Amino acid sequence: MASNAAALREQGFGQTQRRDTWWVQPLAMGAAFVVFIIYATFRGLLNRDYLYGHGTEVLPESAYFLSPFYSPLLGMPSWMPTWVAPAIFVMWMPAGFRLTCYYGRKAYYRSLFGDPPACAVAEFCKPHYKGERGLWAFQNIHRYFLYLALLLVCMHIYHVVEACRWPTAGGGITFGVSVGTLVLAVDLLFLALYVFSCHSLRHLVGGGLDCFSGASGESRYKAWSIVTKLNEFHGTFFWISLFTVGFADFYIWMVSSGHIHDLRLI
Repeated sequence: MASNAAALREQGFGQTQRRDTWWVQPLAMGAAFVVFIIYATFRGLLNRDYLYGHGTEVLPESAYFLSPFYSPLLGMPSWMPTWVAPAIFVMWMPAGFRLTCYYGRKAYYRSLFGDPPACAVAEFCKPHYKGERGLWAFQNIHRYFLYLALLLVCMHIYHVVEACRWPTAGGGITFGVSVGTLVLAVDLLFLALYVFSCHSLRHLVGGGLDCFSGASGESRYKAWSIVTKLNEFHGTFFWISLFTVGFADFYIWMVSSGHIHDLRLI
């Protein structure tokens, strides 16, 4: 819809000629961000009920679960205060990856900062946009957070495998799948889809080439094509993976605290 953006900006924040409910999406996104940040901060500082199964105590015929908020699980020195949870030293990695994500910036710039709230809607901004400089220059390290995110995917794969290794009463290990195993597997799936649809990964596997000729070029083109197709749904994977990681932690919290029983399926 055509609009005089300059005139709307002068009239005040949120002014627009749009007649649809444009505010629903940024409001919903903002609420989702706030709820997740509060929940993740609470769970990161709670420092309990994040580990279940062998490693905490001998539990025959039980899966091993570790909250994704605490993965990888770090051993804390004895002199460390008990209120300092190991998640504090872990959560900055996925948080940094999402904070500097190209889609993530768009989502929280609009929903939390109103810059802009939506297309053709007046915003609070400087007359001359100067890009992400100064304090916002940290957004340029997104490519390095990508490497950490890839390591986190590997750690999540390890934890899903561990959730399938059930200790027996005789001291051995047997294969098993429970509801918790599926919860972790679904979280792994959407985390992987979110990471492998990353814009920086797309450039990493296919950038810097003038043409895709030769064996190596063809291989990189195939990889680039796959990431490009996934990249079309990068925003969707962002939100689904945000929900699945929160739900996975909540499920493990409920199981390890004894509020619910993890049902074995296989």
